[in-house]
Amino acid sequence: MMHADRVAALSAGQLRVLVLNSRLDGGGIDSHTLSLCRALRMQDCLVSLAAPARARWIDAAQAMPGIQVLALDAGRAVWPLALSRYIREQRIDVIHAHHGRDYWVAIAAWMLSGRTASVVVTRHLMTQLKERTRRYLAAFSNVIAVSDAVQESLRRVDPERALRLRRIYCGIDTERFRRIAMRGDRVREALGLPQHAWVYAMIGGAQRPDGKGQFYFVKAAAKVLARHPHAHFLCVGEGDLIPQLRRQAQALGLAGHIHFLPFEHDVASLMQAIDVLVHPAVGSEALGLVILEALSCSKPVIATALDGIPETFLDGAHGVLVPPRDTHALAQAMCQLAADPGRAARMGRRGRGWVEVNFSLASLGRETVQLYRDCVTAARHRDRARIAQSGQAARATSERT
Repeated sequence: MMHADRVAALSAGQLRVLVLNSRLDGGGIDSHTLSLCRALRMQDCLVSLAAPARARWIDAAQAMPGIQVLALDAGRAVWPLALSRYIREQRIDVIHAHHGRDYWVAIAAWMLSGRTASVVVTRHLMTQLKERTRRYLAAFSNVIAVSDAVQESLRRVDPERALRLRRIYCGIDTERFRRIAMRGDRVREALGLPQHAWVYAMIGGAQRPDGKGQFYFVKAAAKVLARHPHAHFLCVGEGDLIPQLRRQAQALGLAGHIHFLPFEHDVASLMQAIDVLVHPAVGSEALGLVILEALSCSKPVIATALDGIPETFLDGAHGVLVPPRDTHALAQAMCQLAADPGRAARMGRRGRGWVEVNFSLASLGRETVQLYRDCVTAARHRDRARIAQSGQAARATSERT
């Protein structure tokens, strides 16, 4: 049974969207999933989110106003059947998947539902698309690339231009980052940081082999501390590299100045305690959502010029780009901002304005809904064409008999 508000919404002709995320346990893809749900609600879509009942961020999802959350207990292998029933009952127009392992789930659920619905997938990774995956995405879905870099990587494996591809940047809820309950000094006190400290932070998973470049951050931190003894360094994240990073920091004399913190969902509050975000990615980076989050908090950024990262801010205006795996260049950029706090603050303020113009939730919502409407219109046209062809074939058969 649908709630009264959902019935009213259906009668008003709103787009009905099912967003699919079988992880929702933290990270950029999951942050973007929640931001997209907010953006779609701003565009007056009727939004449902399917996620595991035991996902790390399920509570955050359920706390979002206006979003219906399907907390699924069953294993992912049976999701298509459960979702197909929901798609039929709720008359879903668009199924939107995010993690690569969910692409087939979305397509299978749509096929089983029998609905004239459209499948959209967002590609958040720079890794090469497998040929088999490319073929079924080209046949059954529309693809969003989160950056020009991702779009170009997809074009390289799709010379025939079979993929229905569109670039739509991620969006940041800048108002949410503006409304911070704790002031920066209170956050520092809670973290045990001196109020006069100049604080750098690196935020990201620390999994083998290289994490997000934490080893370069720690090595650069030692160089910075030698010139700026009031500097402190936050290494925020979890993974199997943390013990090795702690040993490296100890050997480099960073004890008392480097602080290893677990994953933090309330990134907005954490950002208030820092002066500069450092993002020395070394593997691949489709865009760099944490960079946009830092800029939303008026914090300047030092990051590597890798893949989609240069699309997130203007070098010299909002932060500094450095070559990947270059400890000297990274330390030099960190020292430059520590030596000129006024310049760093101006970069951060300009960066917030840049995000508001180029990476807003409103832009994300508008562009995504326009894609949805284009997809739905195309699907209906294809259905009408199939019906017409079937009618012509039936008439031809009748005339022959």
